[in-house]
Amino acid sequence: MRYKIMKTFIKLIVALFSITIVAQSNCSKYYSFREGSITEYKMQNPKGKITGSMITTVESVNNTGTSSIAALKSEIFDKKGKSIISSNYNMTCDGNTVIMDFKSLMNADMLKQFDNLETEITGTNVDIPNNLSERQSLPDAGVTIKINMAGMNMNMITNITNRKVIGNETVTTPAGTFDCVVISQLTSGKMMVNFSSNQKFWLAEGIGLVKSEDYSNKGKLQSSTVLMSFSK
Repeated sequence: MRYKIMKTFIKLIVALFSITIVAQSNCSKYYSFREGSITEYKMQNPKGKITGSMITTVESVNNTGTSSIAALKSEIFDKKGKSIISSNYNMTCDGNTVIMDFKSLMNADMLKQFDNLETEITGTNVDIPNNLSERQSLPDAGVTIKINMAGMNMNMITNITNRKVIGNETVTTPAGTFDCVVISQLTSGKMMVNFSSNQKFWLAEGIGLVKSEDYSNKGKLQSSTVLMSFSK
């Protein structure tokens, strides 16, 4: 049971490290800083069968000078619509770059299976600039959670590396047809077991994340996430 939770936990971290939300603002080209914005995604296996869904909501926005801070909630559901795991997190926009605080990803809800245990969280924030161009390299990101379990330490590590813009493509989903910039990255680490996979993300201006795909190290498609609907 705990291993199943950890696999879902990994999927949510990868999604949060990459996700962009609906609606364009003056501060951010790809992320929504508009209160009440909602996006819904369906997750699929390699054969296109739906395995679950994710809903992300911009719950509040605080504007201070040239910066904006958005508070968001992302929740993953299984194929029957039952909530599996959720996370509340913050994003900051300074007019040129959107920054996701890695600490915000690791809140109490996500770590509730480790209640009453001592935890230490360190890492590097996730940056997405407003201006993206082909062959552009993006900064690495990551998070490490150290958990003390009755005197025995357990480390949960996620590293996001080799982030780069690889091109532009037009993508059609149930939500419409979008001109997208494509970003690739490598996700690796350890959460009870070692893991490593490659991801591709399709981002559209004024919309955000339109599609994502997860591949094994041998290049085999493992899963995908597709935009189903959005509200501004």
